[in-house]
Amino acid sequence: MRAAAYARYSTDHQQHNSIEYQLASIREYCRTHDITIVATFADEAETGTNMDREGFRQMVAAAGRGEFDCVVIYDVTRGSRDVGDWFTFRKAMLMLGVQVIATTQSLGDITNGNDFLLELISVGMGQREVLETRQKSINGVAVKAKQGAFLGGTPPLGYDIINGAYVVNPTEAQTVRTIFTMYGDGHSYNAILKAVDGAIGKRGRPLGKNSLHSILTNERYVGTYTWNKRRVKLFRKWAGGSLNPNCVRLEGHIPAIIDNETWERVQKRMSDNKRNAVNKAKRAYLLSGLIECEECGGTYVGHTSTSSKGHETRYYVCGNKYRTHTCKAKNINADELEAFVVQHLKNYLLQADFEQEAQRIAAQVNGASPDLTEERRELADVTAKLNNGLKAILGGMDFKELRDEMDRLRVRKSELEDIIGRRTASRRQVDPQDIIRVFEDAVDAWDDNLPQIIKQLVTKIYAHTDGTVSVNVGVHIVGGGRRI
Repeated sequence: MRAAAYARYSTDHQQHNSIEYQLASIREYCRTHDITIVATFADEAETGTNMDREGFRQMVAAAGRGEFDCVVIYDVTRGSRDVGDWFTFRKAMLMLGVQVIATTQSLGDITNGNDFLLELISVGMGQREVLETRQKSINGVAVKAKQGAFLGGTPPLGYDIINGAYVVNPTEAQTVRTIFTMYGDGHSYNAILKAVDGAIGKRGRPLGKNSLHSILTNERYVGTYTWNKRRVKLFRKWAGGSLNPNCVRLEGHIPAIIDNETWERVQKRMSDNKRNAVNKAKRAYLLSGLIECEECGGTYVGHTSTSSKGHETRYYVCGNKYRTHTCKAKNINADELEAFVVQHLKNYLLQADFEQEAQRIAAQVNGASPDLTEERRELADVTAKLNNGLKAILGGMDFKELRDEMDRLRVRKSELEDIIGRRTASRRQVDPQDIIRVFEDAVDAWDDNLPQIIKQLVTKIYAHTDGTVSVNVGVHIVGGGRRI
């Protein structure tokens, strides 16, 4: 049997010798059990509370490529001290057919209740030790925070840290004052960025819109020291960002750059803008989510611009252009595009012979080849992407967009399996009456339910690089779960 050896140590109380000791135990175990070590992975001074470790990620990737049949570790704490992470890893290896062996413990079958319980207790004891150590560390840092000490990281623009204390950086402070003053006077982010053009943030990058928001909401600029204001990370994983009731807050502890009057004026405008953004979000964009950018593949989003005289213009803007400025696709006037789609769709419904159209569409669908090659190919592709996503998460690439994409893929996988299963058992014929009913319902509810009708009959809109668009119209058969 081919094996991968994995070793890890975490704290300064352990040394490189810890790795050698673990590997020696692994080699002896493999020698006596006729196992051949074909790869060795190790992580030095890396915590076991998450899987964001270089050696661990490489091992998981190699397992996915089928490079070995088992993983041998010294004990479960070397693999992980987090119960959830450990069993995620175990299930991933189980799916790959890779056995996990500990030289000092007996790891059984995690699908067996007794084996699972014993392993759960073992990993749970390791996590308990971590939690106790973590709490002691937090308590120590909290004591320093209550004294207003700088606790590491990057100081805000406008400050330098000298001997552990906040000291105003005159050049940067002037940039900060410009930002606050202009925003308080009603200037836009774009105007502010133009005024401070060339200013560099503390991380060495030019200031952007996200930087401005971070600056304008930072209480340190009025002299207020805060620590642990939000629950952002837990064991280096996203923890939701909610307010922390144990936050340390010391007013007047830092030299202020902004006066209280300017600060309050800025916060009032930001609060007003937030309410306006909520109201703006409630404004209907009939084609939201339906427009795809030919330039970059991004999805268009609704956006409203306001002129200096207060006139509003609604647009659809490529999401990548709006958020990251990585696309140069033309904006689309929302009123014009929506009017075009609505008018032509209405004309089609008013002029079409529903029975004739329904017969034609049903004949096309029912007469189509029942070959499931495409569905099976897509199912294989979706399954492979899910496996790759799982490996990426195990490798530490755990972020919301990846989780959302995996959820979408799981839904699609279920849909494909259902389609293949149903069409294999008995291929459902499309009833022309179902299509007629969709058309008739759309006409009857046109004035009362236009957004839903748009979603039901417009399947995709392609925004071309020359500013033109192509609108694809389809029919969603209620109950059949298909678009035709």
